[in-house]
Amino acid sequence: MASIARSGQTGSLLFIDLDNFKTLNDTLGHDIGDVLLQQVAKRLETCVREGDTVARLGGDEFVIMLEDLSKDYLEAAELTELVGNKVLLTLNQPYQLSSHEYHNTPSIGATLFSDNLLSVDDLMKQADIAMYQSKKAGRNTQHFFDPKMQEAIDSRATIERELRDALEKQQFQLYYQVQVDGIQEDGTHRPVGAEALKDGFDKTGII
Repeated sequence: MASIARSGQTGSLLFIDLDNFKTLNDTLGHDIGDVLLQQVAKRLETCVREGDTVARLGGDEFVIMLEDLSKDYLEAAELTELVGNKVLLTLNQPYQLSSHEYHNTPSIGATLFSDNLLSVDDLMKQADIAMYQSKKAGRNTQHFFDPKMQEAIDSRATIERELRDALEKQQFQLYYQVQVDGIQEDGTHRPVGAEALKDGFDKTGII
């Protein structure tokens, strides 16, 4: 936090909890559970940059701390989301635990920090609260503590999804508008180029 305050950048904290870990311990034993934790730790290390931090708090809880993401708050959130998505994808791959193939998913909570006055405990609580929002949403997902940040991320994801859907359904039409220079001596304009204009339509109208 002191480093972030000096640099003016934004960092983030991701709180990761393994879904249904107790069931694994109860059915296959704590030794197998320990093997899973070791493999999760190795996978998490592949999801971050050198200099970022991966730590196990205890039980099936892990934390990732990302430093020097951006001075722009929304950009830092987007970078955090990318890392969270990479964690989801990586931890969703099957595990080989002794003779057992096992599938496990994580729930992730994220919070951002910069030169604010929050304590370490407050940041941990925020990430923990966001993680439980992921649990409530059905597990195997990530949520931000800041509702406005979550809304911005969700809005961007919705736009991207709608754009992909519109492209697949060929709902865009491309038009060109001529570009001209100043008025000539004879009162006419000389074309110098064209710019593309796009219209997209869905069931509700123009998008």
